Amino acid sequence: MVVPPFLQSGDSVGMIAPGYHLVPDQWERGVEVMQSWGLRVVLGNSLGLKDFLFAGNDVQRLSDLCDMMLRSDVKAVFCARGGYGTARLLPALDRYAPSFPPKWLVGYSDITVLLTYWNRQLQQMSIHGSMPIDLAEEKKTHLPASWEYLRKLLWGEALSYDLPPHPCNRCGEIVAPLVGGNLSVLYSLNGSPYQCPTEGCILFIEDVNESLYHLDRMMNSFRISGILSRLKGLIVGELTEMKEGNAPFGKTAVEIVHEHVEAFDFPVAFDFPAGHGEANHPLVMGAMTQLVVKEDQVAVRQSFSSI
Repeated sequence: MVVPPFLQSGDSVGMIAPGYHLVPDQWERGVEVMQSWGLRVVLGNSLGLKDFLFAGNDVQRLSDLCDMMLRSDVKAVFCARGGYGTARLLPALDRYAPSFPPKWLVGYSDITVLLTYWNRQLQQMSIHGSMPIDLAEEKKTHLPASWEYLRKLLWGEALSYDLPPHPCNRCGEIVAPLVGGNLSVLYSLNGSPYQCPTEGCILFIEDVNESLYHLDRMMNSFRISGILSRLKGLIVGELTEMKEGNAPFGKTAVEIVHEHVEAFDFPVAFDFPAGHGEANHPLVMGAMTQLVVKEDQVAVRQSFSSI
């Protein structure tokens, strides 16, 4: 797995919107933060486009992504927001992606499509991390800790997290590549050439605003298709604003996930602070990751080489 070059003060980074459209006050605060890191921000054309719910049509969004990846002066690319639309760039992306030089791609939610593509098709690491839209409602004097973690990561500092226990955790220790992202997006890619490569990996999942029965449907699909049986570990991030359907489901979101993985013996860690909640600590997709789950503590350590 290729490790893209790390950043340093004075570098240029790109910002694009490969899916849903947005307005300037949803990305301007992110520009300010990156500039405070000593970076120059190059704004993509897609930030100013709107085609119904998308940030421009598919051709425009794909062109913006490819232009940023191919520009020699742009050292990393930030997605300004998620929102549906990124998967529509497949498979046209296949025509251009082999020419992309290694550089960090940052995002989450619907950007899981690209994080997975970078891991599987390009064999490059990518970053599941905060996006500028997350700062749209933040006061200028307040910056979530997740952004400082992201800055350190982009400057080459390996990630290390120590977390409290959870009653549904399963103890164990494993070292394996970390993959994953938004569960709904991963589910939508199953059976395609762009499916997340989960065999022998630690899978990270998170989701937002899903009905409990649909969460059960997705986890059941992962179980009966054999995806869960091939994992080495599972990290469950934030399951935010999950809701009942027309009738009560009878289990919480955590209980649903726990039920579908209880037949397996790999370590499981719940409530990792990443996803659509207030905390969204970055994780490197494709990086070797040590997951240690004990009764009184959880440790997640990532390395840009073998641990």
